Amino acid sequence: MNEVTEEPTDVGGLETDARSDEIARSLGSVWQRFSGQRPKSTNVEIDQDVVRCVIEERKPEQESDEDDEATEELRLSSAGLKHNATAAVTRITGRQVVAFIPKRDAKAEVSTQTFLLDRPPRRF
Repeated sequence: MNEVTEEPTDVGGLETDARSDEIARSLGSVWQRFSGQRPKSTNVEIDQDVVRCVIEERKPEQESDEDDEATEELRLSSAGLKHNATAAVTRITGRQVVAFIPKRDAKAEVSTQTFLLDRPPRRF
């Protein structure tokens, strides 16, 4: 059995967890607008200048007979997914996204979105 422990001295970790949860909720909403349904699960990891989001997809409820129209609609929606997901990560982290790297494993029905963040400005 796993035990959950909290360490009140780790303020940075709690802040990262809160941002991870907020990013997961936001990207889940963006995914719902993109695909028409909520993902099974959304897992977000923040590591300095990288945000990784792993989305476990749901199977489509019904298949369309018009494959060409569905493909065109998906392609148009992909640009919207990128724009909205990038905007959500930028808003929550307070840092610009300089690269968005989407990957999809259709067989496992898992999508991984990687966001590379701009380095925070330094004062010398």
